[in-house]
Amino acid sequence: MFNRLTSDTAFIRPFPRYEDVFTDNLELHRKHFLPLVSVDMSFVFDDLDFWLHFVTPIEPLLEGNVGDHTDEYFDFYNSVGQVAFKVTDGKYSFNGDFNFFTYESGTIFKVWPQQADAIHQDYRDRLASYEQTRNNFLKYGGIPYSAAQQLESENDYFAPFVGELGGEVPFGNWGDQIPRNRKGNPFQYIGEVTGFSYCDRTADGILLFYDPDEQIALLIFDWS
Repeated sequence: MFNRLTSDTAFIRPFPRYEDVFTDNLELHRKHFLPLVSVDMSFVFDDLDFWLHFVTPIEPLLEGNVGDHTDEYFDFYNSVGQVAFKVTDGKYSFNGDFNFFTYESGTIFKVWPQQADAIHQDYRDRLASYEQTRNNFLKYGGIPYSAAQQLESENDYFAPFVGELGGEVPFGNWGDQIPRNRKGNPFQYIGEVTGFSYCDRTADGILLFYDPDEQIALLIFDWS
């Protein structure tokens, strides 16, 4: 088990390239996801020998949670507050219909019919926040506690890139049960990162689970 990793070590890669995280359809993955940090599982778990990635969807926009308003595109793993990826050779492919995202399906413009400008601006603001955090990481070597208050020097407080790897599942507002696959077997808990340290208005906690039966990476978002 590892806690509060604040250094860019050999087995973590903050702000990985999209090409190193996603297998295909890079345009849609780039439109809807932000890659936060990649972790070499072999340093943490004896039974895993590939990389997994903490990513966040750019949604929810304005308010709510990812998956709000698009239940017609839910499946076994993708629903309110969680998204799933098929893992192939250490890379991800979204394991659902991209219309699950309201910005893709256009549902958000129906839910908020008079807020188109605000929706587009919120989307742009999140991309800008992520890019500013990434650029400051390249400049100073760390990330802030909150992306709403960016680093200004290398002497500022650095938040951990990863809160923990392994250990006990930190149950919270997201739930109190370990997710299970279609066969009823529990997912393996991988770890947690603080989302808003990477991008303003992102989830407090982003929990990563892995299912070796179906090679599914499941990300669950915890909000306070």
